[in-house]
Amino acid sequence: MRPELTSPTARRTWVMTRHTLVLLVRDPGTPLAYTVMSLVLLSVLHPVYDRLATPGIPGIVQAAPGIAVMFTLLALDVAGQLLLSERTWHTWDRLRSGPASPSTILAGKALPLVTLFLAQQTVLFLFAATAFGFPLTAGTWRVPLLALLWAACVTSCGLALGVHARTQGQLAAASDIGALTITCLSGCLVPLTVLPHWVSTVAPATPGYWALHGFQAAVTGDTRAYAHSAAVIAAITATALVVSARGIRR
Repeated sequence: MRPELTSPTARRTWVMTRHTLVLLVRDPGTPLAYTVMSLVLLSVLHPVYDRLATPGIPGIVQAAPGIAVMFTLLALDVAGQLLLSERTWHTWDRLRSGPASPSTILAGKALPLVTLFLAQQTVLFLFAATAFGFPLTAGTWRVPLLALLWAACVTSCGLALGVHARTQGQLAAASDIGALTITCLSGCLVPLTVLPHWVSTVAPATPGYWALHGFQAAVTGDTRAYAHSAAVIAAITATALVVSARGIRR
């Protein structure tokens, strides 16, 4: 047996991770659809962003991060569904009463999701760099790190929804309305400069705002703004994980 799997916690985490990965591989339709839709939307809208861009900054610097954040948020229901399905299959109580701790359950569900969302962002950014000149190499290590943090943030928020949602309808409503609201208020779909003034006021209250500005800061070299954005995203992730763990205990 491999050394990293000798502890009971590691074995339980690995078993749950493998099970979650199998579920995602068997039904890849939704993540695949979101990935393709993001590429199509970027191809269609990037000329609009060029017209709305701040002088001196290419429109693709706004378009690519904004659409990446938007379609990752739309995948919130994918994360929530993994926990809600346990209720549908009548395995939720057995899972909670078993030897696995809430942190083990969350880790087993989260690891494949983080990988999935990270891959979704990677495809979009590589496409944007190849087709429209997105300065991906200028971000060096900052873009991959923020993509990982954002993937973890969306995963943790989706799991929190899955823990507390009681029905498919509740999960769909919360994830879809939440994703659309955050997308609009954060400036991911339309730049804040062309939106009503009050939107700019409330935008920092949304996680999408910090993800968008973090990606932009990563490629423009604004290290202070990047560090601030990364710290806020990490804090939101930790809060959502705490909410999820408490919900599992209950």
